[in-house]
Amino acid sequence: MVDAAPQPAPEAIDEPPGGPEPPDPPSPAGGAPAVRPRHFPCFDGLRAIAAVLVVLVHTGFDSGFTLRSSLGIYTARLEIGVSVFFLISGFLLYRPFAASHIAGGAPPAAGSFWARRLLRILPAYWVAFIVTSYVLHANKIYPGWHSLLIYFGLLQIYFPKHSLSGITQAWSLCTEMSFYFFLPLFAMAVNARRRSDRHQMRREVVVLVVLYAIGIGLRFVLLHSRSGAAGALETTLPAYLDLFALGMFLALASSWLAHNHREPRWLWHPAMPWVSWGLALAMLWSVSHIGISRLPLERNTPGRGVEQELLYGLFAFFLLLPAVFGPQQRGPIRRALTWKPVAALGLVSYGLYLWHQSWATLFVRWTGLLFRLPMLGMFSVVLGMGVVSAIASYVIVERPILNLKDRIGWWSRIPSPAALLGRARPPAPAGEGGDEPR
Repeated sequence: MVDAAPQPAPEAIDEPPGGPEPPDPPSPAGGAPAVRPRHFPCFDGLRAIAAVLVVLVHTGFDSGFTLRSSLGIYTARLEIGVSVFFLISGFLLYRPFAASHIAGGAPPAAGSFWARRLLRILPAYWVAFIVTSYVLHANKIYPGWHSLLIYFGLLQIYFPKHSLSGITQAWSLCTEMSFYFFLPLFAMAVNARRRSDRHQMRREVVVLVVLYAIGIGLRFVLLHSRSGAAGALETTLPAYLDLFALGMFLALASSWLAHNHREPRWLWHPAMPWVSWGLALAMLWSVSHIGISRLPLERNTPGRGVEQELLYGLFAFFLLLPAVFGPQQRGPIRRALTWKPVAALGLVSYGLYLWHQSWATLFVRWTGLLFRLPMLGMFSVVLGMGVVSAIASYVIVERPILNLKDRIGWWSRIPSPAALLGRARPPAPAGEGGDEPR
């Protein structure tokens, strides 16, 4: 049973920095108002956690800790941080679409969406790739313009020869880029012939269940196949649709509850964050004990591979839950996620993700102690150098580029997918956005 959520105290109201948002503006064509997405202050903290988990899994392996220690079964599974990133993207990027679908408002403009995503991802990645490959010589790269176009276009996962070269962890960025192009088209299709908010909610739940089943089912099929092509497809978007769908489901549920101004009381209970994170830790413990190899790139049996994917998704789902629902300024967990040092790390987490593996590679090269390093020492050095690089990336590249997007408006004239197909809807007003996934 869904009850009205308790009225939060003034300090617990979820508002963006600088005070409450102004009322939703009317759409340019005088139709339904565009729905502004809420601000979710805990997500920078979640990004920080995901980035640190990825640094830990790489330093754990390169130092030899994962292979030689009995605790290696846990450090090997810290690749789970990538699942957290995928759910964050699914939630934050789909929520403006879901909110507009439920309320009948104008969806975000496709051109603006795509331009923001490209500006957010590509310039910082290009700089990191050039410096780590051609200045620091930390990456294995293939020569030629063909290879350069593959690296610059984030197409490595589609070319098996290049998949483990360049910035190796950028395979997940290739998958994310596919999701960015897919999302506005998916949102347009699922919002066709909307009749009511309840009808739209039911339709989107069904479609997201289908996406989730496609991701899990395809992973089972690919793991069952012994062909090289099947192994290459395991890093593409269809094989990870289940993770993105979980994040999108949270976005849909959040939009529905906000639209109806109601939340179940249990979401506001002080114990909810503790229970949710306890379940997340239980998922991590469980996936560490199902007998998966500690070696990276080792293929699993179909059953274990599907079980791993299910548990990775549930870990990320329960980790995100307190950051989506309930009073966002209350409780130790939420306060830890919004603590300034943690939030600051989350703010530069994209740069940390891009740079840390190169520093790990160079640290091993400088010491000559591959698989023979103390993990804590290596982690501290790599994290420190990665954070310095990430701050420089954010200050010199990322922030100026993101500021530039508001001064160049050519993409605002790009028609939405609906308009391209003859079902034009009024575009969202300029400036509509929300939290960025990275």
